[in-house]
Amino acid sequence: MGEILRAVDLWKIYPMGDTEVSALRGVSLGISQGEILAITGPSGSGKTTLLNCLSSLDTVSRGEIYFEERDISNISDNERTKLRGERMGFIFQQYQLIPVLTAVENVELPLLLLNFPADEARKKALESLSMLGLSNRSNHKPSELSGGQQQRVAIARAIVHNPKILFADEPTGNLDSDTSDSVVQALEELNSIHGITIVIVTHDTSVSQRCNRILEINDGILSEFKKEEE
Repeated sequence: MGEILRAVDLWKIYPMGDTEVSALRGVSLGISQGEILAITGPSGSGKTTLLNCLSSLDTVSRGEIYFEERDISNISDNERTKLRGERMGFIFQQYQLIPVLTAVENVELPLLLLNFPADEARKKALESLSMLGLSNRSNHKPSELSGGQQQRVAIARAIVHNPKILFADEPTGNLDSDTSDSVVQALEELNSIHGITIVIVTHDTSVSQRCNRILEINDGILSEFKKEEE
């Protein structure tokens, strides 16, 4: 399958007083439609910076990013917001659920912001929760859910609008090994059944080894990481 996202010679430079710090240094990569890609590296290596730039949450200092063959490097803030809302999904280490809303209300919120009719948004939200095995938790608030359940609600929210690509920043960082395994399994099923491309930033080798491909970033420079033999 073809590339869904391609980055060419990305630089992200931050001014630090009289000097500059390069968080990304000439990063180039291609992400194929339907793959699960892991981005690994030590703390401060540029993993999250790269994810934020690829997903248009942040802008690059130099370089080009193409999403579905469209150059998104210099589009306006409004265009970025529209792109993320319609074509991309996001999962974070902190679940970022709204505590006063139930699971289904958290999941349907992105659709309501996209002006979906309320009944359609509710229907899609319930379907999304069902896909993640949470039908019986739809009316529970986050405080009534385990960490793994909260993260699966966050995944349901991230996919409710049928994104083409899912960006996950340390999605298992707050979970124990068994719960982490169930979350990664849920992502694998979304990928295999629905063909969603997934990009995961992780320091956990048990997560990265389950991805199709691993890229490693060190001091802002990206390289291919050879997976361990099965």
